[in-house]
Amino acid sequence: MIELFIFIALPVFASALCFAVKNLKVQYALSLTVAVFHLTLSVIVFLGVHQAVLPGFFSIDSLSKLFILILSNVYFWVVLVSFSYLKRPAMPKAGEGKRYYFLLLNFYLAANSAAMLSNHFGMYWVASEATTLSVAPLIYFYRNEESLEAMWKYLFLVSIGIAFAFMGILMLTLSAKGTVLEGQQLFFWEFIKNAKELNPIWLKVSFIFIFVGLSTKIGIAPMHSADIDATSNAPGPVAALMSGSLRLTALLGVMRIFQIVRFTSSYDVVRIILITGALLSLFVAFVYMFKANNFQRMLAYSSVEHLGLITLGLGIGGFAFIGAMYHAVYNSMSKVVLFIGSGNIHRAFKTREMSKISSVLNKVPKTGWLFLTAFFAISGIPPFGMFFSEIKIFEGILFSDMPYILAPVMFFLLFIFVNMGRNIFSMLYGKRENGEVHNETEPFDFSHFVSVALLILLTAIAISSPDILYQNILVIAKDFGFAL
Repeated sequence: MIELFIFIALPVFASALCFAVKNLKVQYALSLTVAVFHLTLSVIVFLGVHQAVLPGFFSIDSLSKLFILILSNVYFWVVLVSFSYLKRPAMPKAGEGKRYYFLLLNFYLAANSAAMLSNHFGMYWVASEATTLSVAPLIYFYRNEESLEAMWKYLFLVSIGIAFAFMGILMLTLSAKGTVLEGQQLFFWEFIKNAKELNPIWLKVSFIFIFVGLSTKIGIAPMHSADIDATSNAPGPVAALMSGSLRLTALLGVMRIFQIVRFTSSYDVVRIILITGALLSLFVAFVYMFKANNFQRMLAYSSVEHLGLITLGLGIGGFAFIGAMYHAVYNSMSKVVLFIGSGNIHRAFKTREMSKISSVLNKVPKTGWLFLTAFFAISGIPPFGMFFSEIKIFEGILFSDMPYILAPVMFFLLFIFVNMGRNIFSMLYGKRENGEVHNETEPFDFSHFVSVALLILLTAIAISSPDILYQNILVIAKDFGFAL
C-alpha cells in the first residue's frame, strides 16, 4: 500500500495542501518533497530493489516501470526549476497563474501516475481524462488571448478524443461477446491472455477508435493541432512536462490495446495503421519546418516528429521496437532542456517569433549555448542518446519486411534537421535591429544548472547503456511478442 500512497495519494494530498497554503516557497518545498519521494520509489522499483504490489485496479509491469520512471524523472527536474522560473518577471497577468501552479503540478503527477499504473481500461480512461483537466489551466498561465484560445482548443479537441477512446473501450467489450471475458472487468492482462478468442472485427474497430482518440494527446498527425497549440503557448516547464511525459501517458493506452491485438489475426491491419500515422506525423513536421516562425511551436512539432518515430518503432517491431523504447527515454530528457531554454529565451526577448529574435549567444549566452546543445541532442548527434536509439530504429526498419520505409523516414528527418537548424542558428547568431533583449546580463541560475545536469545524465546513460535499462526493455519487447 505504501507504493499507492507515494505514487498517487501523496501528490493528491500535496495538491490539497497547496490550495490551503498560499506561500509560494512552502508550495515549492512541498512539491519538491513529493517529487523526491516519487522519483526515489520509481528508481527503487525499476532497479528491482523493491517489488511493488499495488491493489485493485493498479499493478506494475515492465512497461509501466519504465514509463513511471520517465514521468518521475521529468517531473522532478520540472519542479526543481519551477520556483526560479516563477520568481522572474513575467507577463502582467501571469501572477494570477502562479497561485495554482504547484497545486496543478501535483494533481498532474497523481493523474499521470494513476494512468500509467492502471491495469484496467476503465481506470486508465478516468485517469487519462484527469491528466487533461490538470494540465489545461497551466496552459493558460500567461492569461493572454493566445493561451486562452489554446487552453479551450486543447480541452475541446482532447475531450472529443477521450470520448473516442471511451467508444473504443466499449467496442473492446463487444469483441469479448461469447468468450470467457463477456461481462467481466476490463483488466489488460485478462484480455491479453484471451486475445485470440476476441472478435477480430470489433477488435480492429476498438483499436482504431482508441488510437485516433488518444492521438489528440500523443500528437500523432492529423490529430495533433490541439496539442501543438497547447505546447507552444504553455510556459517552458509546463511544455516540458507535456512533451516529456504527458504524450507517453497517452501512448501507453495505445500500447495496451496494441499489446492485445499483437497476438491476434488483426495485427497486420493495426500495424499498418500505426506505421501510417507515424509517417504522416514525420511528414507534417517536415512541412512545418519550412515555414516555422514561432520557436516554441517549432519545438512542439519536433515532439510530433519524435513521437512519430516512437510510434513507427512500435509498428515495425523487433529492433525498431527496442529503439522506440530507448527513444522515449532520451526524448523526455532532451525536451526538458529544450523547453527550459525556450522559456528563458521567451522571457528575455518577450516574444516567441523567431523573426524578432537575434544574437541569443551574445545577449543570453548561457541559455543560448545550452539551447544549442539540446538541439544537437534532439537531432540525434552523437554522443547523445537519440543517435543510438535512432540507429536501432533504422536497423529495425532495414531488416523488417518493409525496408523501403527507411528512405522516406531518413529524407524527412534530414530536412527537419536542416530547417530546424537553420531557424535555431538564425536565432543564436543572426543580427537584427528589432531583436533587442530586455535583460543586459544573464547570471547562471537554477535553470542552467538543471539543463547541464540533464545533458550530463543524458550522455552518461547513452554511453554507459545500463544493463538494467536494456533488460527491462527486452522484457517489454517479450511482453509484446517480439523475439530478438
